Amino acid sequence: MTLSTESTRFLEDLKVYLLASGKNEQATNEIVTELEDHLIEAEADGKSVRAITGESPADYIQSISKEMAFDSKQAFWTIMQVYLGAFSFLYLQNLLNGTTTFSILLVSGFLLISAVYLTTLALLFRQDALRNTARPRIMRYGIHGSVHLLLMIGLLVVNGLIDSPKITLSPNVGWVICALMIICILITAWQTKTWILPIAVVVFFVPQLLLLSVFDLSKITAVLVSYVLTSITIAVTFIRSTKNSQTD
Repeated sequence: MTLSTESTRFLEDLKVYLLASGKNEQATNEIVTELEDHLIEAEADGKSVRAITGESPADYIQSISKEMAFDSKQAFWTIMQVYLGAFSFLYLQNLLNGTTTFSILLVSGFLLISAVYLTTLALLFRQDALRNTARPRIMRYGIHGSVHLLLMIGLLVVNGLIDSPKITLSPNVGWVICALMIICILITAWQTKTWILPIAVVVFFVPQLLLLSVFDLSKITAVLVSYVLTSITIAVTFIRSTKNSQTD
């Protein structure tokens, strides 16, 4: 039996809220599956989702969240993957361009903005999951992403205006750090069972190397082509992952 739109949305919101609250993914999936069975039985008897949740699905979601422990291990690996994902593109792109000098202001600002972005995104997911009315999710997340992008652009502008202290690495040290970073990316992907970051790194940088060395294109053209390919790859991977999750 297929669940109603209301019940399906409730289960999606529950899963998003619990994961955004740092709950264990396996435990979350088990709870969602159990509730799905109850909702199927309730709807077969002509009842709505409120027969399970009461008058406030939002309160029900929060009550379940309070009963579940915070999974610090999973949260750690997820945060590590986000930071590695953000920093690896900056670092590897500089390395590919032959630059091994890094501004302390740029690096520290980048990490700070990434922390703010991750925290506010988790809060946005939680807030969005508790809303009972239809909401323009694309607009909300678009604004959030745009603010993050503007902060990054502002950081780059300020970094260009201010002569901040810099760290210069030797080429050998730079490539050793590159190797360690790739190993860490693979470890976090294995821990989180999410391989989209390693795939994105490969799709972003391998075409650049080919376009620069084989076709002798300009750096900006190579970066733009790689960016488009990476965006398409991430979108396709996300859609396939979502469909597989819904099928399961």
